[in-house]
Amino acid sequence: MSIFPKWVNSIPAFALVSVAIGFAIVVGGFWTYATPAYWEVGYQPEQPINYSHQLHAQELGIDCRYCHTNVEDSRIANIPSTSTCMNCHTVVDDKSGYLKKANSLDGSTPSAHFASPDLAALREAHESGMPVKWKRVHKLPDYVQFNHAAHLDAGVSCISCHGRVDQMAVVYQQKPLSMSWCLDCHRNPAHDLIDKSQGGVTNLAWVEDTLAQDGYADNAGASLAASLSDNSRRTPPTHCSACHY
Repeated sequence: MSIFPKWVNSIPAFALVSVAIGFAIVVGGFWTYATPAYWEVGYQPEQPINYSHQLHAQELGIDCRYCHTNVEDSRIANIPSTSTCMNCHTVVDDKSGYLKKANSLDGSTPSAHFASPDLAALREAHESGMPVKWKRVHKLPDYVQFNHAAHLDAGVSCISCHGRVDQMAVVYQQKPLSMSWCLDCHRNPAHDLIDKSQGGVTNLAWVEDTLAQDGYADNAGASLAASLSDNSRRTPPTHCSACHY
């Protein structure tokens, strides 16, 4: 005489399947939601001054390197000082300044541009000698090193990591900047390399059009990647010490 009914025999198999499904859900959820692609892409902090890259870089045509002066020579892309901003705004803020937005209707009263609260905050920071407390958007862990100069020298444009910053009224993080994302590029750099002799890495509209050309990665990009790999010191590394101290 059996003590337990026959259906009890299916309990171990059911439990095993349930554990496997639960494990897959946990791993899948972690893979989806506990990654930089979920938590960091789209990060857009509120800045102390409303600065528009769309206005300055795209509409006015100011090159990235005018403000980020060290990006081609330094590991770090510096944040411009208030004196850099005032190089333009000292003149622009005159009542008869050379920009239409700086002109008052009668040429004698302060313009709306001059009266802007954001420019007032900029002038106040400049006069006090204290920097504007910008909030950093693109962040890497302290144990990760990234050299801006090395990447620009190799032919990697700002657009590959930051997107079309020149079209952003407010800067936000467009790429995950995760380890796997970086390694994908290092293993196959042809999609992001441009010929610097044909145009500038900071000319984002030109770069975007160039990289979007049919067959670019398989032809021009592959050729640039091959020339990069010919120099063993400049081959995109994938070993741990390349990015970690």
